[in-house]
Amino acid sequence: MKNPVPLRCELHGTVQELPAFFEHVEAWADASGVPLGLVAKQGLMLDEWLTNVAVHAYGGKGGPVTVEIEFLPPHSLQSVVRDEGPAFDPTCIPTPDVHACLDDREVGGLGVHFVRRLADRFLYRRDGNCNEVTLSHSLPGKK
Repeated sequence: MKNPVPLRCELHGTVQELPAFFEHVEAWADASGVPLGLVAKQGLMLDEWLTNVAVHAYGGKGGPVTVEIEFLPPHSLQSVVRDEGPAFDPTCIPTPDVHACLDDREVGGLGVHFVRRLADRFLYRRDGNCNEVTLSHSLPGKK
């Protein structure tokens, strides 16, 4: 099978646009033959990440976000998310103590931890005024 055309979406960096974005991703994935398990996990990671960008990077006011998703048949999916929010390297966030009592935990970091746990590959780089995060996932046993 020939590699399907990657999906590229320009977003406004708001939470309100995410349902329509995910409908578009699902239609692309269905047309591209992406296995449902890959779409589901990538969707969870992207939902968390794009929500964080909208809320934390843009303070709920929106800003430019680009998402590129590529299916690497037969078993891998990769997304690259770019935003122009303040520099934020999520790979430097310490792993939260998920076993600590809620009263003893520091606020924040669980979303990043969640994405790091789901991703097979989680990379960050700052390119000029742009944060770039790469998230990839493969079906079990297919990395």
